[in-house]
Amino acid sequence: MNSVGQGPTQAPEPTLAAGPLFVVSMWRSGSSLLYALLNKHPEVALMFEADLMLLRPLFFKPKAFCDWAERWEFWSAAFNRHGLSTADVDDGISDFHTAFTAVHQLFARRHGATIWGAKSPNYYDHLNQMASEFPEARFIIVWRDPNATVNSILRAGSLGNSYFGRRGAALCGLLGYEVFKKECDRLITRGKPVCQINYEDLISDTPAAMRQVCEFLRIPYDDSLSNLEGADRSAILNGRHHANIKGNKIVQGSRPELANVALRAKISRYVAWWHQLYGADWPPYPQPADHPAQPPNRFSRLLDWTLYRVLRTGDRISPLIFSFIPIPLLRRYRELKKRRREANGIVQPGPVDWEGSSGRAR
Repeated sequence: MNSVGQGPTQAPEPTLAAGPLFVVSMWRSGSSLLYALLNKHPEVALMFEADLMLLRPLFFKPKAFCDWAERWEFWSAAFNRHGLSTADVDDGISDFHTAFTAVHQLFARRHGATIWGAKSPNYYDHLNQMASEFPEARFIIVWRDPNATVNSILRAGSLGNSYFGRRGAALCGLLGYEVFKKECDRLITRGKPVCQINYEDLISDTPAAMRQVCEFLRIPYDDSLSNLEGADRSAILNGRHHANIKGNKIVQGSRPELANVALRAKISRYVAWWHQLYGADWPPYPQPADHPAQPPNRFSRLLDWTLYRVLRTGDRISPLIFSFIPIPLLRRYRELKKRRREANGIVQPGPVDWEGSSGRAR
């Protein structure tokens, strides 16, 4: 009870975890579901695909010209989607580490949480870069059957997402799976704390999967974490490809298969190759076949990886250019792109109209 004449006692700020938590999967592989469930926990507040790591070039500029907060908001609406404002951060911040920590910890404090960090599939090939930047970081890795991942990418493209609808998106999702594996293995070799779960297990036995996650984080498990009712998904962009995660039911069962015969054969060959390289336990789904497909030959792998690297180089050039082009020109570009979409009858699946690599605004 307060003493007479004293104001109300304010609740002390939560003691935040020393390092961030990163929840990462390949695109369209279940990290959004885990994010929605895990963020229901009162001790957890992760940001959704804010992707500041992709905008590291912003911090190459001299301090006097470092407009990272304004450009980050323009890129992904990161502040607005999470109930924050660019005015909430210190104008004097001009390095990536401080900027990332300040905003993600602010979001956690606003929610009274102790575990801060981010969820993003766009970090699948940045795991060790993040581990070096944040030595006390923890990682939750979500695997999914590569067949299901590729088909989900194709479905997202068919529903109007321009990134997943572009040529080569399915190949990037397939080969990126092995890049993700190598990044994960290196984390483990370095002794970093890593929890690996399977999307298939998460949807078939959600309580068991969430218990595993809570044990890893050393936080109490509650049955409310095994369903989507009451989950805050306000930071997730609108879009038909996000319809399932916006609902209150964890969707199970088969989904439409859009991969053609040639692509299905390619997936089977790579799965056989990975089982040969890494053993029967990886990929965890699908299980090794009694009569596996023949792994891709060296020439096919060379062609596929060359295309993959070209496409991913393009993905990295985009934020680099974005970091330095004057913002008025970026706004003009966005407006022209919006008009072109409207003229073609395309409905943009988000609150803003520059779409990025997983349905985010850019």
